[in-house]
Formats: sequence, structure tokens, C-alpha cells
Amino acid sequence: MYREDTRLEQNEIKYNLPKNLLKLEIVYTLNEPRVFKNGKDQALTSSTTKITIEDPLKISKLFVADRSKTFVLKGAQVAEDYFLNPDEYADTANTETVSDVCVQNISRTEAVLKSSFTDSSKEAQAYSSVIEILDNLSRIKTKVDADYTLDLVSMYKSKITTVNEDFKPYIRKSKVKYTVIIDPSASESPTGQWAVLSNGNIQHTIYPKHIFKENTELIDTVTIVTPNIENYKLSHLEDKDAVEGLVYRSPSSETFSVKLNNQLLDGDALQLSQFGTMKVITVDELISNVDSDILLFKSKDTPKATGQYETIASLNDTVELLDFDSNETIEASQIAIKNEYEEKLKKIDLLINKLKARKKEL
Repeated sequence: MYREDTRLEQNEIKYNLPKNLLKLEIVYTLNEPRVFKNGKDQALTSSTTKITIEDPLKISKLFVADRSKTFVLKGAQVAEDYFLNPDEYADTANTETVSDVCVQNISRTEAVLKSSFTDSSKEAQAYSSVIEILDNLSRIKTKVDADYTLDLVSMYKSKITTVNEDFKPYIRKSKVKYTVIIDPSASESPTGQWAVLSNGNIQHTIYPKHIFKENTELIDTVTIVTPNIENYKLSHLEDKDAVEGLVYRSPSSETFSVKLNNQLLDGDALQLSQFGTMKVITVDELISNVDSDILLFKSKDTPKATGQYETIASLNDTVELLDFDSNETIEASQIAIKNEYEEKLKKIDLLINKLKARKKEL
């Protein structure tokens, strides 16, 4: 292994083992609440724009040099073809996408009401209180409590918007593609991400609130769960001054998982280079192995890293507004919202009748 005090001889070169970065392409749907009020189309300012994920995610693996795993090769030289960067050391992601996967199954365990996207905060709070009372009717013990609750629910009902020909709320959709590159083995994250250690794993959560305007609410978060790289050691290679051959990483058995909120998404398993087992191969074996998947980076002297994310500093996140025809969704959202408001009012009326019955019992 290369150490800071190592002085290279003329017949020695440094090389790095590879590690993977993950490139995520996430399409966010902006659900802007609007209303046709007295025939005029206008913003529904009582509610915020809700941002959801409704399209498959695309995840690609990129290769970079793992600067924490630098070795010195002495003696017989290895042909340039065996290095991903034969011309010069480049401490940025290799442009070649080695493999990618579209993560499907973007659905929610509970249906999201479209009317919740156009509700004001008072409406949402009122209806939440109605459901809570409906589930706890047995806690009303006196007529005084029943009368008080009836008045409260009647007030709640008055706060629920009546959808009619003069007031027709709807959702205007638009789509934005957000592309970000993360280091899945790092336990610290830049803006728009955070990482926490949990049960021997690192959970990387993508939450780019900073790319959206004010008065928006980001509903969905993507989480990548990977093993903690600190648990992976060089084992028998750490204590040796030298070994015969080249050190490389064999494919790992560890995979990572992707979650939308708390829902595990479906996708092909992808392995990460940095979790592979350290092995040694002789130069002759490397040359004779035509189908070898051994990947190495040639290492040249570079300025010492000033931070954990120096290696991906040039790979900033990007935002792209996508073409999307929202006209097809407007009428559908109007119908859904009207039906959902009618169901809410039915449930409130049901509660009022049950409260009256409860009062009569008492």
C-alpha cells in the first residue's frame, strides 16, 4: 500500500482501485393547485404546490479512483490498456456508464387524495379532526360533550370547500428532472442530501428542497441504503509490506436497495466496487485472462484532498424542465377532487348523525 512517506523509485508506479458513484435521475412532478373561480383561471393561494415522484427512477453506476486504496506497483509494468485512465489521472467520474437500472413500482400503500393537494391548511386540519372524532366516539360520556362536539363538527363542515360550477379547483402538473451524483460509501453529504448510520448501513436520503421555489412542499424522498464501508477491511493484505502481483477487487456480494419514503422499490440488484473482496493476481494471470473484469486507475501526484467530496466537486446536480402536456390531467383532477369532496361531506354528515344518536343515548 502507498503511504504518505513512500518515495517512488524509477520502476514504480501508483495505482488506485475503483469505486462506484451513483448517478440518480429523478423526475419530480409539481402539482400546482389552481381554480376556475367564476369562470376565471387563477392560482389557489390557500394551498401550496405539492411535489411528488410518479415516474421510474434511473440509477447509473460510474467509476472513480478510490483514493483511500492506493497501491505501488514495482518491477514488471502493466500495459496502459488495463487502466481506465491510461493518459492521465482524472479524479472525476469516468464518463462510461457501466450499468444502469430503472427502479419501478412508484406507488403508495395508501391512495393520495387529489383533493389534499388543493385543501387549505384549515381544511386539512378540520377533516383530520373529523376522522379522529369518528374513531373515538366512545370517549364522549355526557350530553354536554356531545353538544360541544356537534358544534365543533358543524364548524368543521363550514370550513370544507363546496365544489360547484363557480368554484372548480384542479391540479396543474409539470415535471422536472433532477440529476445528482452521490458517493454511496460516504457518511456525510452535500446540500440536498443527508446520510445517517443505522444498523450497520448508511441511509442516503435525497431531498433537494433547494431546487424548488418557495411555497412548495416536497412530499416524496428517495433513500439509498448501502453497507457501511468502514466495516470492510483489507484483512490479510493490511499487514504485508508487499505481495506478488496486483491487488484488485473481486465483484461484491453486497447490493444496495432503493426506497421511496418507506416503500422498497423494485429494480435489478446493482453491486458496488468498493464493497468487493480484496484479492491478488499475478501479471501473467492478468494477461492470460482475456475476460478479466479487473479495473484499475493509474495514479499521478495530485493536490491532497481538502474534503470528502473533492472527488465529485465537478459533478454538480442539474435541473431540467421536461415537456409535459398538463391539459389531459386538468379535467381528470377536477372530477376526482369533486368526488373526493363529496365523500368527505358524506363522512362529516355521517359523524353528525352518529353524534346525535350518541347524545340521545346519553
